[in-house]
Amino acid sequence: MRSTFKCKALSLCLAFSFIFTSCSRSSREMTSEKIIDTVVENFMLLAEVPRPSHHEEKISDFFVSWAKSQNLNPVQDNYYNVMFNVPATKGYENKPLVILQGHMDMVVAVEAGKDFDPLNDPVTVIRDEQTNTLTADGTSLGGDDGIGCAIMMSVVQGKMDHGPLRIIITTDEEDGMEGMFNIDPSWLDGAKYLINIDNEASDNVVVSTAAGDSVRISGTAGFHEADGDKAFKITLSGLTGGHSGVDIDKRRLNGIKGIGRLLKYIDECGVYSELAYLEGGTAPNAIPDRAVCVIVIDSKDGQILMSSIDEYLFSLQEEYKGRDDSIAIEVSEESTVPQVVYQEYRDNAVRYITEIIDGIYTMSEDMEGLVESSSNLGLFKLDENGISASTYIRSSVAELETEILNSQLELAEECGFDSEAMKMADPWPYNPDSKLLKLTKKIYLEQNGKEIEVVAVHAGLECGTMSLLSPELDMICIGVDLIDPHTTRETVILDSVPVCWNLLSELLLSVD
Repeated sequence: MRSTFKCKALSLCLAFSFIFTSCSRSSREMTSEKIIDTVVENFMLLAEVPRPSHHEEKISDFFVSWAKSQNLNPVQDNYYNVMFNVPATKGYENKPLVILQGHMDMVVAVEAGKDFDPLNDPVTVIRDEQTNTLTADGTSLGGDDGIGCAIMMSVVQGKMDHGPLRIIITTDEEDGMEGMFNIDPSWLDGAKYLINIDNEASDNVVVSTAAGDSVRISGTAGFHEADGDKAFKITLSGLTGGHSGVDIDKRRLNGIKGIGRLLKYIDECGVYSELAYLEGGTAPNAIPDRAVCVIVIDSKDGQILMSSIDEYLFSLQEEYKGRDDSIAIEVSEESTVPQVVYQEYRDNAVRYITEIIDGIYTMSEDMEGLVESSSNLGLFKLDENGISASTYIRSSVAELETEILNSQLELAEECGFDSEAMKMADPWPYNPDSKLLKLTKKIYLEQNGKEIEVVAVHAGLECGTMSLLSPELDMICIGVDLIDPHTTRETVILDSVPVCWNLLSELLLSVD
């Protein structure tokens, strides 16, 4: 799963172990301890093979060799994706074809000072028997999605009864989804259901994710000597910021938008300001928590400028009360008057910042509280090198994704900027009629005595691309509990493995 997913780890009581076992109809009934040992054994095999994103040759070859060792006939494509079919357990041949899917790459994080070569060194896995967890020695663990792949390997080894299966393991999920974007659509032929095992919480099921597009703009900016005689640096800070896929629903102030609105308000107050510099943001998918600009004015307008800034700050504090309670604007006079951009470039920059779609665009009508589409202006810079900006668009509805994208590209063109768009993820719309979801809810309740949480995530999963390639394919995403994936603190909660295992086992026996 990509890093835009919030990890919701759950430490489960071992007293439930007898429930997990008794609820399975599989002839391969195992205790929770045996399930965990089986999955961990396969995970250890994966940990031996380096597999950072964009360098999946070794792990892809491993899966090909491993599948052959199981007397199967794997297919490896030019992007190192791997696919193979698994015959049904005797007695379940008439079940519909189900795809089990995950990704083989991992995000590599390394503690400062640790000697580790991500292209050649294995991950050293630490199993803590007291806490029943897996961690790594000074690196990220690769539980995302290594633990999902290890579960699939255990299923293939015959540890679970099932109908006809197809295993698809993709590359580059963590950084661009190049593997899934280039998958052969025929790999989905004949399948009725798909279970993606890339979730990070065993007590919820993901049923919808958003598409992602990154839009980058660039343009020239001609400079000249300023007409004014006073230069001021204005810093907007104290904002909460956050992740545009996780925190966009908090409706926090975007620092770049805030500074752009300030420049526009200064104009409305009758102050002629010239722009020398503007910058904000750290990443396209991060809500900017600050922004700064340098402007030049005539000294006679100094008092009006200060009053307008005070008024603007007060309006922001009122507008964002309870969301950004530490908003501050600092104004300091520069020692020299810098060159400024021609007013045309300033006006285009301010127009782009203030008019671009930013924040929540639509909310879902099917799932309460779900952001359906949004956009985040994550980076903007104007200096002697020109103008550049990046936004990140997310939507679980393709038409809305296109609508936002076209609007941004049109605005860039009208402002005289060059632009390019890069696809980051396809949308996976929520299907309220999903038979697989209804079955999942029923089985989970029976096995655990409580309802599973149905989750739609405003971020990307490979299910989005597969839903476009095969719209009739019924899909869900399940998994085990992970803490802090993609960091050196990454932890797999082993007590959650039987929860996922038994849910998957009963699903494979119950689908029709």
